[in-house]
Amino acid sequence: MIGVVVAGERLPLCEEGDCVAIADTGTSLLGAPRAVTQRMHWLLARKVPENPPEIDCRTFPGPELVFELEGGVNVTIGAEDYSRATGMRVLNNKTNSSQLICRASLLPVDDGEVLGPKAFILGEPALRKYYTAYDWKRQRIGFGLSVQPNPEDYEDAAHEIYGAPPSGPPTPTEVVV
Repeated sequence: MIGVVVAGERLPLCEEGDCVAIADTGTSLLGAPRAVTQRMHWLLARKVPENPPEIDCRTFPGPELVFELEGGVNVTIGAEDYSRATGMRVLNNKTNSSQLICRASLLPVDDGEVLGPKAFILGEPALRKYYTAYDWKRQRIGFGLSVQPNPEDYEDAAHEIYGAPPSGPPTPTEVVV
C-alpha cells in the first residue's frame, strides 16, 4: 500500500509507502494501526445538526477514506460503508446539552511479528463494495467495484436483501461527559 488519505488528510504513517493492506473476508470492520486509529476516528466523525432523536449514520454524509494501492488502484470507502449504524449521543452535564455524533467502525490493530506496525485490514466495509480476485501464484489481488443490488427490484419480494439496513433508524448510544 502506497498511502492512506482520511478526509483529505494524508496519514504520515504511510508517507514512505511501506504500509501493508490485508484483504480479510473474516474481519467485519476496517482495521488500522493503533498509532493512527484515534486520528482516523476524529477525521471520520460527524456532528449531526439539529440533534435528531435517532438516525441511521450510514445514510448521513461524511468524508472519504482512500487506500492507495500499487498500480494506481484506489480503494475508496464512503461514510455509508465505514459508519456504525447507531450514532453516539454525547451528553454534557455542565451545559445540560447533547450532541449526536456519527462515527466510524474501526478496529485498532496492534503491531506484532506477523502484521507489523503499519498493517491495515480491509475487512467487510471494503470487501462489500469491491469485488476481489486473488492470484495466489503471483501473490497479488485485483479490486473492482462490485455491482450492488437495487432495493427497488425487490420491493415486492417475499425476502429481505442480505446486508440491507434495518427498516427503522437505530437508537443512539448515550455517553455522559
